[in-house]
Amino acid sequence: MLNRLSCIALFSSVLIGCGGGSSSSEPTEVNASINVSNSVTVVEKASVTITASASPADGTFNWQVISGPALEGFPQQTNEVTITAPDVKTDSVITLQVNYRAPNDKTASDTVVINVTSENQLPVAVVTQTEPAALPAKYPDTVKLSAKDSTDPDSNGAIVSYQWQQLSGPTLTLSDLTQSEISFTHPLLLQSQTARFSLTLVDDEGGEAGTEFSMTLESTDTPVIAEAGDEQSVVEFDTVTLDASKSVSVSGNYTCVWNQEDSGSVTLSISDPTSCKTTFLAPDVDSSIETKFKVTVKDPLNLVNDDEVTININPKALGLLNDSGMESCFSNTALISCNDDTFIAQDGDMGRDSVASYLDKTGTGRVAFDFTKLNEFADELPDTETTFSCVRDNVSGLIWEVKEANTGTLPNTSVREGKNHYTWYLTTDGTAQDGSITGSANTTCPSNLHCGIQSLIDDVNASNFCGGSNWRLPTYMELLSIIDFGRSDGLQLLDPVFFPNTPSESFLNHIYYWTTQTSVDGRSLTQAFILDMLTGNDLAYPKNNTAYVRLVRTP
Repeated sequence: MLNRLSCIALFSSVLIGCGGGSSSSEPTEVNASINVSNSVTVVEKASVTITASASPADGTFNWQVISGPALEGFPQQTNEVTITAPDVKTDSVITLQVNYRAPNDKTASDTVVINVTSENQLPVAVVTQTEPAALPAKYPDTVKLSAKDSTDPDSNGAIVSYQWQQLSGPTLTLSDLTQSEISFTHPLLLQSQTARFSLTLVDDEGGEAGTEFSMTLESTDTPVIAEAGDEQSVVEFDTVTLDASKSVSVSGNYTCVWNQEDSGSVTLSISDPTSCKTTFLAPDVDSSIETKFKVTVKDPLNLVNDDEVTININPKALGLLNDSGMESCFSNTALISCNDDTFIAQDGDMGRDSVASYLDKTGTGRVAFDFTKLNEFADELPDTETTFSCVRDNVSGLIWEVKEANTGTLPNTSVREGKNHYTWYLTTDGTAQDGSITGSANTTCPSNLHCGIQSLIDDVNASNFCGGSNWRLPTYMELLSIIDFGRSDGLQLLDPVFFPNTPSESFLNHIYYWTTQTSVDGRSLTQAFILDMLTGNDLAYPKNNTAYVRLVRTP
């Protein structure tokens, strides 16, 4: 180690000796330096000036934001910058860096932290009454109060919640109290009252502000108001509801009494005339009628008001043919009540039979059937009469032949005995219809001409039976209309009270009755439809076979 130091010293002496004795030296370079404050605190939207000191002088500056919210106007190239703190929702930190380049290209940099303090401006609460358009409000106006004119002074602020509250006044049913608007129905008041409300707003920075609003709710000249409800259009046999429950009184309590104002052609029975909500049964009508009901409403102070409602009652679309006679309803396995929601739209649920108990019949009949007995001159007979010649169906208007008692032995029977039976033979203007077959005379009927259906028609018309000479064979639907599928005696489906002397099944092993309808199955037109009075089934039956006949005519 000592040897090395000696060598260095010797070398240095040699160099000094080579200097030629000159005392001049090279100029020394100066490093750049810059300095700014460590931190600055400023309120949002306020301005602050920051100055940087640097050496050597006459260099260039460059300011830039390296973190935090953005600042307008950056980067900048001066030693002194003025910044405007941004609008912030919460306290924020901005870091600025300034870079300095000296004239000798030496560089230096420094940073400054700017603490921006959030300063929230509270919202301004404003309440205005926007409805009704015509003031002052009165019963039963809808009153609407709005806070939509309220503002948040912060340029980027917003109101985020509303809270309304009624402070005083009559009890009101207010809409949603957390919306910018509330509404209520002006109450019925005996004396004017002041209602007072408060509104509290919260902005997006959690700032709260509020206001109060007062308004006068006017008294009414009518402290009891009856409301009979809207005009109704109903169908006969409907259960009609009369509802005055929307009536109002200052006390909130009242009684009701209903009366039919104009009975017109029908007087109706109200189930409970002293109930504000009651019912009546729409009557059987042949054409549309109009009736009015008045409700009288009285409060505990004996203050009274009344109102009327019009009810239009229309006929039910029951058609011009009878129903099936089926009044019962069934599940998969048992008899059930009709109108059961599990087994819906059954025959017993709908149609004429479903309202049979309400029908205003001309005559009598099971369920909805309505028959009147007639004598040989087509004069009406009492319902209790047991001797009659024909029957008028009061639903369809058709007049039906009633068969005579079975007293003889074929062919020695009377023309209209029930057990006479015929082949299907009909004529139109003297010409036999397609497929017609004449049965032999004096075989299954007492005719000397033939035992086709036309022979019976001609004989009955020739006698002007029951006041008419237009007797004919019924159509399929006409004959079907007098079948009562609800009969349960197992003997026949025609009511023997009105259609006596129907042969028993044992006589021909069937109870088939002809209709006018020719079957179009196949090409020969040799079959026509019969209806089985034992089962109600139909059948395309050969026209050369025999079946029973029940004639009908249109009055």
